[in-house]
Amino acid sequence: MKYIAITFAHGNGPYVRTVNWAIELNNIREEKNLSRIPIVVPLIYPDSQEEILRREINFTNPGLIERNPQEILFDIGYGGLLSLLMFKGKDYSENLEFLAKEYFGVESKIRNHLDGKRRVKTFKGTDLEIDLRDAELQLGLNNRVQTYLPNQFYTAGGAGPFDELLQRAIVDSEIKLNKKPMKKVLPIARRMMENQRIIFSNEPGVFSYDPNRKLLNNEVHTPPFVYPLLKDETELPEKGIYLRGTGIKGINESAIYDSVLKLGFGLFVSEFEMKSFPERIRERIITILDPSKMNNPNIIAVYGRAGWSSVWFSHLAEKPFLTPEYQKKDDPEMLFNERGIEKLGIGAIIRNDPKFSLEKAKDLSGKVSGYNNSLKKRFGTLDGIRYCAEIVAKEMNY
Repeated sequence: MKYIAITFAHGNGPYVRTVNWAIELNNIREEKNLSRIPIVVPLIYPDSQEEILRREINFTNPGLIERNPQEILFDIGYGGLLSLLMFKGKDYSENLEFLAKEYFGVESKIRNHLDGKRRVKTFKGTDLEIDLRDAELQLGLNNRVQTYLPNQFYTAGGAGPFDELLQRAIVDSEIKLNKKPMKKVLPIARRMMENQRIIFSNEPGVFSYDPNRKLLNNEVHTPPFVYPLLKDETELPEKGIYLRGTGIKGINESAIYDSVLKLGFGLFVSEFEMKSFPERIRERIITILDPSKMNNPNIIAVYGRAGWSSVWFSHLAEKPFLTPEYQKKDDPEMLFNERGIEKLGIGAIIRNDPKFSLEKAKDLSGKVSGYNNSLKKRFGTLDGIRYCAEIVAKEMNY
């Protein structure tokens, strides 16, 4: 039985958006009177991943799980192995040391796992057997392993090709991290980028600060890799700030979000992210609010780490976006992202006075519609997930 394989980097956003991409590809197949095919998802977060995916799928594709109960299949074995390559250690450099040490052993085990019949399960827990050698294609978001499965498509999710990110970080004088682990991992990053039929790089994205960058031969630009949020009229108790967390352990618990407390507003957070914030943050929460409802008139600004899903949701909803200044132990991507955010005028970096930064972000948000209109004119849509799915469908002759 043919299936769509997916793979992704750490955090909640990558697996959610990669599954959405695969579902959208199946939607296109169905529109062309082709059958939907299973999507095999590595289960790397057994305590939360299924619940988060169920919620997200029910919002973006209502009723899909009930109509097609065997479309999403969770591979516990692959997920357990892939989790070994996810973010570990106290900072970015230590994470790369882990990756350099463990990568080839884990890759070998994953490739062995994919070379045979394995048990997978549905959302309802039904056990099925599937031959993982029957992958028709692979969709990946910031891949952290080279599977050598056929017909690989890679989206950067805003982060850019992993090898280029490391190359730039190694020579960037503003990045004070230990460069030795980056150099160790660079050959591994190049290996991860092999065999990609198409690399999708999103606009805006990590290298948007550099007007001289040239696309790779197999690279194409796309709109933001998210579904744009619809206007929401949910009645909220008061005006406040939407706080975006991350699925990366250690980040939410750090001081990276403390500036939001100085703004004097209550906070809206998602149910799943709330649990990982420290008590001082949780004390300021007004209401648990799903991210899908962020485009609400009572949300006066969005505050988050400078990951692109947070930035995209904010500027597409024309909300002020605030992010703390780059932390010296964080992923170099965050520094590059902040440069792009400032260059494009789609958010404000908090460097000294958070309240001053909020006013600056409000001023910028009043002008961001022009930028969004330029994206729509360039690509014909702001929906990067559908855009990428249509290109993959064409490439696969669906």
